[in-house]
Amino acid sequence: MSLFDSITPEDLSFLANLFALTLTEGKSASDNNVFGNFLAAVSTNILNIAAQQEHLKSLEEKHKQIKNLKKQIKKLKK
Repeated sequence: MSLFDSITPEDLSFLANLFALTLTEGKSASDNNVFGNFLAAVSTNILNIAAQQEHLKSLEEKHKQIKNLKKQIKKLKK
């Protein structure tokens, strides 16, 4: 079970806002800007990794489908 399986979209949004407010409290605009850009870069990398994971999983499933179809064709030819 994933950590995020039991969190509603509203709760996740609330947590994100709470973290943002907590992490930026008392910091300068410059510090917040740098930190925000850093988090955006980390987020982009996480999304890239997730996209590649999904792509590779999709390719694996397609290869399995092709293999199964080839087996079915082979059986039908007999």
